[in-house]
This record gives sequence, structure tokens and C-alpha cells, in this order.
Amino acid sequence: MSERLRRIVATISIVVLTAGLAACGGIPTSGSVQAGDPLTDEPTGDFIFNPLGPAKDADQRAILEGFIAAFTGPQSDYGVARQFLSSDFKKEWDPRQSVLIRTGSPTVTQVDPLTIDYSFTPKAQVDEFGAYSVTGPSTQTLQFTFVKEKGQWRISQAPPGIVLPESTFLSIFSKHALYFYDLSLKYLVPDERWFAGGTTATRIVTALLAGPPEWLKGAVVSQFPDGTQLTPGTTVTIDSTVAQVDLSAEAASADERQRQLMQLQLAESLGTVPGIGVVEISVAGSVLAIKPLGSDSPVTQRPVDSRPIVLADGKFGYLSGGEVSPIANLSAAVTGLKPLAVSVGEDATVAAVLSADGVSVVRAGQSDAGRIDGRSGLIAPGIDDFGYIWSVPSNAPNELMAFNYDGVGEPVSVTLPSGSRIVSLDIAQDNTRVAMLLQTVVGPRLIVAAIIRDPARGYLPVSIGTPVIDTLIDSDTAVDATWIDRFSVATLTDSDGGSIVGAFEIGGQRVSLGRPATTSVAIVGGNSKTGLRVLGGDGLLESPRGSSWQATSGKVDLIATQR
Repeated sequence: MSERLRRIVATISIVVLTAGLAACGGIPTSGSVQAGDPLTDEPTGDFIFNPLGPAKDADQRAILEGFIAAFTGPQSDYGVARQFLSSDFKKEWDPRQSVLIRTGSPTVTQVDPLTIDYSFTPKAQVDEFGAYSVTGPSTQTLQFTFVKEKGQWRISQAPPGIVLPESTFLSIFSKHALYFYDLSLKYLVPDERWFAGGTTATRIVTALLAGPPEWLKGAVVSQFPDGTQLTPGTTVTIDSTVAQVDLSAEAASADERQRQLMQLQLAESLGTVPGIGVVEISVAGSVLAIKPLGSDSPVTQRPVDSRPIVLADGKFGYLSGGEVSPIANLSAAVTGLKPLAVSVGEDATVAAVLSADGVSVVRAGQSDAGRIDGRSGLIAPGIDDFGYIWSVPSNAPNELMAFNYDGVGEPVSVTLPSGSRIVSLDIAQDNTRVAMLLQTVVGPRLIVAAIIRDPARGYLPVSIGTPVIDTLIDSDTAVDATWIDRFSVATLTDSDGGSIVGAFEIGGQRVSLGRPATTSVAIVGGNSKTGLRVLGGDGLLESPRGSSWQATSGKVDLIATQR
């Protein structure tokens, strides 16, 4: 960065807002897998930057540097940045098409008397709909052309979009989740996006109406009729906490139930925008009368019991106060199998159990467990809410099968890297996404992708979609992974003789959750990061407490995954 640009940036005034970053869902990737970036702390606040306009008689380099410094000011549709542009180009330039997030220092090169190249190393980018994706480490070059107007240099051609250092990006942009529905319309599924302040509500609604992102297509649906958009020329306005959303004529074709679900999608997606309490939908200016949803309303996330489910001293059940409380009509059959791993289904009425004989299903009220998969080398099974148990051999990750409770199995199409070993498989509570942790020759690899189901066959899982996260983890050995909540996945790996826990937000940043006190063998999620539990090789459970992990009293043999 030149000294002139340093002076420009130094003059930017920062006003700290009282609203913190909204806590909310892809980190889509393309190309070859790359090593994961170092885990960093999450951003803690929003800022408003007030960049300076062009100085009189500034040379081309100063104009370019001032223009790029003005990318920090999204106010008035990047009004300050447009002051650096020629009169013909001001309206043509589209700053919202993308955000390139760079690392390191850029390089500025004069190509010819009217052209300057701006080169940098990108780390990630955000597209026009706010979707965050990791990019490759290769250098990227943007070219800018200049013209003189009234004796002053101005930019006459520039690429669409803006470039920001990562720290500045995290200050200006905030996270918001767009919500879609799983195929059964039972759950709301988040898709995290990033938007700058100023027109956040309008941009959220525009992105929501554009439909699910590519990685979720086939796994989720929207309830807005095809072609629905904001009425041309309108924005989302907020009047006394009421967000007024005026939609095009297509929305009028929705029936009453569909209108209720449309309103819920909007309300949940706009719920993190300050000042919005209620959403009002109109079509061409006429407000739609929409009845409240009843008890069958889709849910964003059902809470997991805060008590871990464990096997200890021959007892299987909820652990609280050092005592294990059996699960009625389930515990005896589970312990009878001498389990190595257990996944407990919704309402704790069914469990998928891995034992020395393979994977079995245990159902409440049935004394005998039914073995459904007798293949060798199986990992801990997964279970979903549609009545399917997921099972796969560790050394054959592409031989993934979904079994119903009667033991009828169907292959789930998935393409995982050859030569890898699958260590864990965990299904999100909304049944639309799966997290898989692999061990590869170059280290642990985390993959998160959508689950494609067939509604005509009882929502049978038929394939795994294109990953939204596919990243190598800077560690030695993959141990386990789990969903923390509907937004993020935690990984447990070993490196340098100790365990490491990391959190990967789907569509956001990744953070380190530190090192448990002892080498750990399993991790399970709860309702938040504080609900995580790791099981140490010594049989002690640990949970996060601030920046460290704290062990509980008493030893257990295994800890089960809860739906």
C-alpha cells in the first residue's frame, strides 16, 4: 500500500454502531481442494466508514487508490466511490455484483498512459446475492482505464464489484440467513449470506426471491410462486417495526397455506435486520390478509436435550448429576447389543447402534433389535427423521447405504475421493444437509453437502449434492465431526499429540474452539457451541468453558449422537 493510500485510509472516520454482527448459513467452493485457512476469532461489530472523495489535481494513481479506499462506503449506493468515475461511467458501474476479499498487500502497475493494473491475492468472494465462497490463492489482476474531464483524472472503465481487505469486510458486512423449506415443509433451512448496511432488507428479499442457491437445489424449496419478485421500482420499507414487502402479480396466485409459508420465510429471513418485528406482504400495493400459522408451523430448530446420552457402568441413558437415567423402552435393548456407537432418533424412540456384528436398529417397545447392515468396518451410523439409517464402511466411503427400519437398503449416490477413509457422517436436524469427515493422505478433509431425496418414495435419500464446504483441515488425523446447530459444524482432529476442535460456519467464518485437556475420541453437538461434548480417551467428558475445556466427574464408555 502506498503512503498516499495509507493517508487516505487513515482519514476514514469510524462510527461504532450498537448493533453487533447478526448471528446466523454456504461456504461454497469450486476447483481443487485447498488447505483450510487458520482458525480465527469471529467478528464482533459493525462499522460505518466515511471515505473521502477525489482531491483536486490528483494523479491517476491517487484517483485509483482513493476509489478503492471508497469501497468501504456503501452509503448512497457507493456514492463517494462514484465521484472517482467519469460522468458516462458513474451509472454503469455495478459495485454490488461481487466483493473480492483480499489478503496481503496489493500491487499497482502503470500499463500505459491511460491504464493501471491492480493485482492482489484473493481469499474469498461474495456474489451479488450475498453468497460467500472460498477462492484460490492465485494472483488476480483488475484493470482500470482513465480519462480527463474538466482537467481532472477520472476512471472511465473498471471491473464491476469491489475489493476489500478481510478485516474491513468483516466490519462492513454482516451475516443474515435466508430461509427455505425442506421438501416435507416441516423445517426451515438456513442459507447464510453477507450484506453491507444501507439496503440490507431489500437485498435479503431480492436474494430470497431468487430462490435456493445451486448447492441446495433439489434439497429445499421456496414457497413463492415462480417469477415472484419485488414490484419493480420498490424497496422494502420499515414503518414502526413493520417491514412492508410489495410483490409482483405472480404472488397473488398463492393459496392461503402458501401465503402463510411465504410470510414465515420473509419473517425469518428479515429477523436479523434491526428494527423489523413484523412482515406485511402486499401485491401491487394491496395488502394480503394472511392468517397466522397454527401448531403445524415449520420449525427452525428443535432443541436437543441438554443432558448427554451415554453408556456408563452398563447403563444407557441421560447423564445428569453423575447419574444415568434410562430411556424408557429403549435402553435395555441398546445395552444388550454391547454398543460401540449409538445415534438416537427424534424423541428418543429409535436408535441406530453400531456393535461388533454391524449396525442394528432398536425401536421403543420392541425387545429385539434388528440388524440391518452386517458389512465389516462400518463407522457410527447416522439417522434422520424420515425413518432412514445411514451406514457406510470406513474404507469404502462411496458405498453409502440408507436402510429403513425393516432393513431394506438403498444406495445413496456419492462421489468421495478415492483412497480416502470416511471417519464420521452426521445429518443436520433439518434433514437436508450432511457433514462428512474424511481422512486423506494429506490430512483430514471436511465435506458438507445437500441431501437429495425422493418425495415419491418416502423422502428416500438418493444422492449427495455438490459440496458447499470441501476443505482440508490443517491437522494430522481426522477423529469425528458433529453439527453444532443449524448453522455450523464442529470437527475433532488430532495434531502434535493432542486434540483440536474447530467450528466451520456454513457460509461464514471458521473459528478455533481450542484443545480439550486430553486426547479425545468423539464429539457430539447440542444446541450451541457451549452444548458441545467431547469424550476423552480416559472416559471423561469435556465441555467448552470460555477459551478452555472443562471435564465432568465420572467416566463413561461412549457418548451418543442425539437428533
